[in-house]
Amino acid sequence: MNSKLTTFCIYLLLSTLLAGCWDQVQIEERGFVVGVGIDIPRTKKTEQQAKQEAPDKPPVKERFLVTHQFVVPGGLVSGGQGSGGGQNTANEAFHNLVSEGDSLFEISRELASRTSRAPFYQHMKILIVSEEVARTKDGFARALDFYLRDPDSRRSSKVFISKGLAKEVLEVKPKTEKLPAIYVNSVAENNIKNARMLPAVRLGDVHEELLSPYSFVVPRIRPEEQEVKLAGAAVFAHDNQLMGFLGEEETEGLNFLTGNINGGMLKGKFKNNLVSMNIQGIKHGIKADLRDRQHMKFTIEIECEGTLAESYATMDYLNHMAMEKLEQVFAEEIERMSYDTIRKVHNQMKVDVIKLGSYLKQHHFSLWKKIRQDWETGQHLYEKSEIIVQAKVYLRNIGAINRTERQNNR
Repeated sequence: MNSKLTTFCIYLLLSTLLAGCWDQVQIEERGFVVGVGIDIPRTKKTEQQAKQEAPDKPPVKERFLVTHQFVVPGGLVSGGQGSGGGQNTANEAFHNLVSEGDSLFEISRELASRTSRAPFYQHMKILIVSEEVARTKDGFARALDFYLRDPDSRRSSKVFISKGLAKEVLEVKPKTEKLPAIYVNSVAENNIKNARMLPAVRLGDVHEELLSPYSFVVPRIRPEEQEVKLAGAAVFAHDNQLMGFLGEEETEGLNFLTGNINGGMLKGKFKNNLVSMNIQGIKHGIKADLRDRQHMKFTIEIECEGTLAESYATMDYLNHMAMEKLEQVFAEEIERMSYDTIRKVHNQMKVDVIKLGSYLKQHHFSLWKKIRQDWETGQHLYEKSEIIVQAKVYLRNIGAINRTERQNNR
């Protein structure tokens, strides 16, 4: 009995010697990547261009030009302002490395030959794909494939489509942040202040959209020297191909049509004077008349409430009739933007980013099973449908002043 106990104690002691983090990597040895930009090399012809010039030749292999933004911890501590490009000084908080290759995995591994710290993606904040990549066949899906499979990548990373080079977004020099990627990530969270911005679209969200049979949108970003403009939307068809872009007003209309308004400003004209309201809440509903499959009718009901933020018009805002007229002005503005968006995505692009197909799947599943193959393709039932918008606005507060016409004439 004692020998068994002694043997057990010896094994227990030896097990403690074997324990430990055998695969640990010290934090100072990590190459923290906070942003990635994916482009097509400008010196290479795309597959589509090569096919047009020489249709009989074998297809050209698509290549990627990828920019990794690494954090330089010393630059964060010293308080220096970061700057883009390959140059690196002791005061920079980031360092951009640009590599070219046939695949994203190859490029990630190739960086090991250029930097002492291999890329580590668990802190990646943003992933930017250029318009040029997204317009190639399956380019958007191919650009994201590696990051979706890599267990070190974050599915919460925000995804954008750049109007221009994605590389240039990671080279902006913001005055308020040391890291361009952190700056872009923060701007993307301001959609509660601006209704012309899409809600943040994350890598996990895009993965679901790529696997679904529906069309979808991704935020558009445009770089400038010291800032970015994050407004508008890139529109993808159900086969994951980039169809085009929505402008800022069209994106605001889409947000109203889908109920994705978390705040922002709405402006209109009352008696030829500017009036604006601060959006504080929205209710969104859909009613459908499905008796004729070849001409289904959808009525999108939008109820928006907020406060009067600014007014150059002189009127008695305490007058009930006057307030109803003002509310009607804002309601008509919502309907105008919504119909502009419908003309773009329903009549021109013919893509269901309004998510009417999702509505049918959730609320009329038996019908959806019969028509889903003919919704955006086949008989094109989505294109043949009719979309009506009905908006109502409720002003809950007029602010601390009330300028009336009587006061103005004194």
